[in-house]
Amino acid sequence: EDCGQCCARMCCPCCITRKMWRITGQGIFYRVVPPCSVFTTVRQEYIDFRFLKDLELRSQNQFGCCCRTYEVIVYAEQASANEEGPSGGEYSLLHPQAEKVEKIVRTAWSNARLVAD
Repeated sequence: EDCGQCCARMCCPCCITRKMWRITGQGIFYRVVPPCSVFTTVRQEYIDFRFLKDLELRSQNQFGCCCRTYEVIVYAEQASANEEGPSGGEYSLLHPQAEKVEKIVRTAWSNARLVAD
């Protein structure tokens, strides 16, 4: 997020696309809720740990701001989509404690691989 998005989120939270995610023992539920509009739909996907390719931890300073953004990028070969859309790609998990999120995902991913073997 940049500083403009931070201000917009505080002034009008329904005008920003929200990305929600939940980590389970089998995979990651990823949900994208678009800004308030009559003609948009919620996109929900499930990223199975069997199809996970890689994780990347990114952090960057925002332009003209002292804020720092942390995110975990998840690369997956295939994700089961409930709606039409891409089946795979990269997914961004934004969290202030992204380092802990990365460790949680890596641990759950390795546990899932041990069970599958």
